[in-house]
Amino acid sequence: MKLMNLFHQTKEAFLFSLVFYIIGILLLTLKVSFAPFIFSVSLLISLIWVFMVLREIMLSPYIDPSERIMLTLFIVFLNIIGGIVYFYFIRERVIQQKGTKK
Repeated sequence: MKLMNLFHQTKEAFLFSLVFYIIGILLLTLKVSFAPFIFSVSLLISLIWVFMVLREIMLSPYIDPSERIMLTLFIVFLNIIGGIVYFYFIRERVIQQKGTKK
């Protein structure tokens, strides 16, 4: 049960980060005074989901060490784009949970 909560929390953190990035960039382009704060929140949430994804990758018995290194670099350096690719194309293989809601 605890793992299932972590499964959903990781994706929720990513989606919240994505929403805050979009709002932050929109507010920055409109030169709203509190836009840097919103953008900072998106960076913090992004850091949280990156750590949660890295935990999934490191604890996965379904991928080999070279894949683990490549996925880690992919997530860290491509952040939002890497997150989109990970959650929609790679994650199912990493955690081997079929039938979960996307």
